[in-house]
Order: sequence, then structure tokens, then C-alpha cells
Amino acid sequence: MTERSSSLPTGTKLVIGLLAFAAVLVIISRVYHMPPQDDALEVLQQQGIPAARQGMNLSREGRNLLPVEEQREMDALYGEAFQTLAPEERERFRTLAQRGLAANDSEVAETGALVQKAVRSLSPDKLQRLGALIEKAVRLQLAHQKSAAAAGQQ
Repeated sequence: MTERSSSLPTGTKLVIGLLAFAAVLVIISRVYHMPPQDDALEVLQQQGIPAARQGMNLSREGRNLLPVEEQREMDALYGEAFQTLAPEERERFRTLAQRGLAANDSEVAETGALVQKAVRSLSPDKLQRLGALIEKAVRLQLAHQKSAAAAGQQ
């Protein structure tokens, strides 16, 4: 990413990454038209603002369950994608991402549109890899939630 973005506080970078992560979940599932085979894929294929918000929560928590190398790889793919946006678009994305979970529906939609534009600039192999990392993160988080729920019922 740019020098300017590297001077952002870690919390801001995390929020930006998480919003991008959630939006990409929905985008990649639409691009590849994946048939739902399990809970993770079903979550990835849901549409609308509530689904985007759910994806944001799952991806935020699931990303932290990925190995550090995969987190870095995901960040690099996002960084490459967002470099293709015009500077004004990147700034608008940062502004929207800072709203985080408090974003209203139109802000979530605008964020998704910017993310979609950015990730479509990736080559098919990089887009597929990003999708695989996102899917893995969601699967890990769903498994974590299920095990926590099972432990809570005992």
C-alpha cells in the first residue's frame, strides 16, 4: 500500500481490511456462482445488507484464526487490488471503512461497490486465491462458533 496508508493507526487498517474482507466474501461468491455445499458457502452466497453485515462479523473474527502467513497474503492481495482505485476512491473507502459496523445501509453498499471494483482488477488466479482465503476464514470462524456453542451446552 502507499506510504500514507502505512501511517494509518493499526485499528483503522484493521477496520478497512475487515470491511473489504466482508464485501469480497459476497463478491467472490457471485463471481464464481458457488453452489452452497455447507454452512460457509451458504453464508457467502447470501445477498443484501444484513448478509454483508454478517459477513463482516464472521470475516473479522475468522481472519484472526488464519495462520499469520495467510493473513499477510490476504493483506497483500487487498493492497494490490486497492492500488487500482483512484486516490479519491481509496480515500472515500477509508472514510467509509472507519465507520465500521456503525455504517448505515447506503455506506455499506457504497463500500461494497468500491471493494468490488478493486478486486475485479485482480487476475483470475489472485481473485481465486483471495476467495479461498476468505472461505477458509469463514469456515474457521463458523467451526469456532459451533464448538463454543457445543461447549456452552454441556
